[in-house]
Amino acid sequence: MKRKEAIEIVKEKLPEKRYKHSKRVAETAAEMAKIFKGDEDKCYLAGMLHDYSKYDELSEMYQYVTQYDLDPDLLSFKSEVLHGPVAAVKMREEFGIEDEEIFQAIMNHTSGRSQMTLNEKIIFVADYIEPNRSQPGVEYIRDIVFEKQDLDFAVYEITKANILHLVSKDRAVYHRTVDCLNYYNMVKE
Repeated sequence: MKRKEAIEIVKEKLPEKRYKHSKRVAETAAEMAKIFKGDEDKCYLAGMLHDYSKYDELSEMYQYVTQYDLDPDLLSFKSEVLHGPVAAVKMREEFGIEDEEIFQAIMNHTSGRSQMTLNEKIIFVADYIEPNRSQPGVEYIRDIVFEKQDLDFAVYEITKANILHLVSKDRAVYHRTVDCLNYYNMVKE
């Protein structure tokens, strides 16, 4: 799939605000790929496509989890976690994107995981720091990425912030997110 096609399918499916977010994530990911020597095209495509299933019906997402033998623990979560794995499957099954790096980057952008590939980490971080994001601590993460150029530490700090947020809201934390925190905690030391 080429960039233009990815832009078209996202623009057609997502609301304007989410489409613009996806475009910013794609551009941020491509910029980060230059810095960290990732694959610019794969990062752009994964960034553009990462939220493709963000607004899918929950019942449809659960069907994808079951039909495509995704982690059954996903059935305990809602769109915030599910839209990544479902979008990855849709990209493979409906749009013929066979590239494993793009698949994994889309799959894990919501949860992270231990031992992510370079391109996975780039999408995970780009989604968090794209220019319109303004959550507390985002400038700190941007500094880690663009000034210190420490991608693993950025993944750790984002994962830690996400888990703290979920715990403060008394929400469940997906086991891959915990695995991500533990792994990148060891890597940063």
